Amino acid sequence: MRYVPSATLLSMVVYGASGLAFVGANLLLARELSPEQFALVTLLVALTTLGYHLAPLGLDGVVLRGRVDAGWSLLKRAAVVAVTIGVATGLAALTFDGITAGLAALLFAGTTAGGLMLIASAKFQSERRFVVSLGLSAMAPNLLLLAGALATIAADWRTADLTVEILALGLAAAAGLGWLLVLRERRGVRALAVPWSEALVLAGVSAAGMLFIQLERLVIPHVLSVADLALFGVLGAIAGSLFRLLQMGVGFSLLPRLRSAATVFERRALIARELRFAVVIAAAGGAAIFVLTPPIERWFLAGKYHLSMALLAAALFSGIGKIAHAFARATATALATPRELALVNAAGWISAVLALGAAVAAAPWGLTGVVYAIGCGWFAWAALSFTLVAHHLRLPAGLPAET
Repeated sequence: MRYVPSATLLSMVVYGASGLAFVGANLLLARELSPEQFALVTLLVALTTLGYHLAPLGLDGVVLRGRVDAGWSLLKRAAVVAVTIGVATGLAALTFDGITAGLAALLFAGTTAGGLMLIASAKFQSERRFVVSLGLSAMAPNLLLLAGALATIAADWRTADLTVEILALGLAAAAGLGWLLVLRERRGVRALAVPWSEALVLAGVSAAGMLFIQLERLVIPHVLSVADLALFGVLGAIAGSLFRLLQMGVGFSLLPRLRSAATVFERRALIARELRFAVVIAAAGGAAIFVLTPPIERWFLAGKYHLSMALLAAALFSGIGKIAHAFARATATALATPRELALVNAAGWISAVLALGAAVAAAPWGLTGVVYAIGCGWFAWAALSFTLVAHHLRLPAGLPAET
């Protein structure tokens, strides 16, 4: 039989290129900006990413599950929802994070545009057109961040503003391009009613996931210091990016294939195959992180930041939790009933609250303690989610594991 590469491997190639852009952008900004301004970039990128994943309010999920088609009718509804979430995100950051009005306006623009971009990306993902979908949802944001970093250095800019401006404007361009492609192919699509109850549950699952991903960046300024936030930005670039790529790659490619799998045997084989791949990459990547981090600190960052072995171990622990969650979330989103999705959503928010409380309690142990605490939250959500949807992977009584 001809070897067919893992779909996760194919998506990981694209995510890998995107991840290199993310790592390069963060390391360049960490080297060139003051810790205070780099911490501000870290916070604003986290808020923009969280905001635009909230902005579709689950519409990307119902498109991905095939419950509604993408056309002009959906775009109009999505624009109203995304603008509303964008305004709320900008006002919340202005009020609670103390950013300027100009940066809040950029946050609004990035949130609104990014949300529309994700819905267009979901349409292509549902059709397994992974390259186009990943180009929008994965490549565009990180390439824009790298462009912002290079422009900041070229202009000898010493603040976060230019990077955030390029990110916001670029997300608007990506959203426009994505919807142009969708609408060009979907002329005459019959408008379908949006299942808002299902969309809101999916929005809750997505929001909890993105809150977890950005939780360290949101918590650290309040329980530790700005210097710790800048250090976490470097940690996320060097040690966290690999596991985030695996998390996204697994979820992106596994979900639509699980939905189309006809039998439990096919589902189990898909998950087992992708799990083997993820374990190998995580093990090799983790070893490389421990070996390469000291020279990166010494030669590229000129000793400006130091990541201890204990902190790297905490990042790897959290990364494994993210991979476990990716398998659980893909299984739930693909196979769960609306009631089970609601329970997975509740499990995510319970886990997020527990992780937040654990992070506050672990603050006396510094950044390492906070990273471990939130990593425990990832494991908790993964375990609860698998418990809720495991019956979709259970063989009927009396059947062998293979036929």
